[in-house]
Amino acid sequence: MLRHPAAKMIVPVLIAAIFFFGALPLRAAGPNTTVDGEVFLTSQYIWRGMVLDEELSLQPTLTVGYYDFSFNVWGQMDLTDFGEDECVYTDDCDSRAWQFTEVDFILAYSHSFGKLTVGTGIIFYLYPNWDHSEDTHEVYVSISHDDLLQPSLTVYYDFDEVDGWYINFGVGHSFEITPKFSIELSSSVGWGDSDYNKYMFGNDDSCMVDFNCGIKTPYKITENLTITPTLMFSSLLDSDNRDIVEDYDCCDETDNVYGGVSLSFSF
Repeated sequence: MLRHPAAKMIVPVLIAAIFFFGALPLRAAGPNTTVDGEVFLTSQYIWRGMVLDEELSLQPTLTVGYYDFSFNVWGQMDLTDFGEDECVYTDDCDSRAWQFTEVDFILAYSHSFGKLTVGTGIIFYLYPNWDHSEDTHEVYVSISHDDLLQPSLTVYYDFDEVDGWYINFGVGHSFEITPKFSIELSSSVGWGDSDYNKYMFGNDDSCMVDFNCGIKTPYKITENLTITPTLMFSSLLDSDNRDIVEDYDCCDETDNVYGGVSLSFSF
């Protein structure tokens, strides 16, 4: 598990890497290797309809791909003293400002058959500096089709702490306005079984979990450096889950509009 001094170095290193690699020619990664990185500044951290941080967060990510395999590291860093008054992260109510409260590692494989893409992977969820959440692991399989609405279906199974299933179905469409500027629309719904909802919400029923929709407007600064404003809406769907969340001391919003801006590189 990452500790605070080392974890704080990830953000400046990744930001420096974005500007450095953004100036490199695309051929630098080699014909079968890809490297992608992003730093996303977001007004809230919302995951599957649940508010995990009500305030400003920084989320860096780095992905290395080789043929059909990829390895991804993603982090969630709080930028404020969110949760200090309600002891969200620790029993002693210490602030977690500028510290990572989540770091995920993803090993994945995907392959395309024409317009159809099938993938699978394993996700390692780690929660450094968060006393009230246990590390856990998910496996998933996904299928998507490259057509007008770009439909995708992903089935997740947490075989560790949750021992439950979560299924997400999404659609989207991208419009190229100019060679440098485009608009991306997306929407998705999620369903969880009784074990998933019991662990996440304390609800014993299987039900629809969340609805999400959003718009992104990526703009290419250079051939491999992109800035992307994002606006999202997220809502919990099940009435029992909504009632449970509304009774929380914090993070009690069940419908949320949030947004941010990301800076990314790819080569």
